[in-house]
Amino acid sequence: NNSYKTAGKKLILKNISEKLLNILKKWVTPPETIQSKRDENSLVKLGDMMLHFIDEVIQALSILVEMIYWGTFGLLKKRDFRKGILGEQMYQLGFKAIGIVCLLSFIMGLVISVQSARQLKMYGADVFISMFITWSMVREFGPFLTAIILAGRTGSATTAEIATMCVQEEVDALKTMGLNHIQFIVIPKFWAISLTMPILTMLSIVTGIFGGFLVSTFYLELTPAIFYSEMVKNIIIKDFIISLIKSVVFAWLIIWIGAYHGFKVKGSAEDVGKETTASVVTAMFVIIIADAVFSFIYDINF
Repeated sequence: NNSYKTAGKKLILKNISEKLLNILKKWVTPPETIQSKRDENSLVKLGDMMLHFIDEVIQALSILVEMIYWGTFGLLKKRDFRKGILGEQMYQLGFKAIGIVCLLSFIMGLVISVQSARQLKMYGADVFISMFITWSMVREFGPFLTAIILAGRTGSATTAEIATMCVQEEVDALKTMGLNHIQFIVIPKFWAISLTMPILTMLSIVTGIFGGFLVSTFYLELTPAIFYSEMVKNIIIKDFIISLIKSVVFAWLIIWIGAYHGFKVKGSAEDVGKETTASVVTAMFVIIIADAVFSFIYDINF
């Protein structure tokens, strides 16, 4: 038995006759042949893919449920937070993103307004530029553009941070100390982005509309009073509420996907880079799908 274990659990036959060896070869199939036949079977491949997909979905949903629970009701039971961590995360995830969000939103407002102004000017409908840019930024581009920027910035940073902690076994250390790793790592980010995302969305809307205002003033030669009156006439509070709801949902999706890909890492630093890239791609894809769903719901109900 010891020899069997020493040989790597392989049966080694010595000084066997050639006749007996040929008989054994007829009855024994090499492991490589079994694996190759298994790999060639398309149904087996499809089954493996389905099982892997189901496992991934279960893991992702478990992290989502824990994140929502410990971010709401779980706060009343246990607080595994460092002092001042919420303010620090709000600064990192929100305040530092103000510059890039405002800059890109301003440029987006300029581009949309210029492209729209060319068509409106042909038909003498210059005055409608205010309505068009306001609706575009409030209903669609404000929350959507902010979410895309934070998916690339905050989502990737979240995945990289958590993945590095997993590689360095810091997450295992937290579990050993009796701390809930979701509450300790994810929940401060969850609340930080939930509070700062609506603010960033409002800033994105304001700067985008300001870009449209400049185009209407210097390109279409409309007075500021006309632009303001048309903007106030066509904007309603309901649009702002929908925009804020979208921003909060997008924020939760970004943190959820970032945490999910971060906790998947169990190997080397190379896996950190792979999961960080996958996190950004997945977050952007999910945000686009969620935005489309919001658009259909808004059009049907309103």
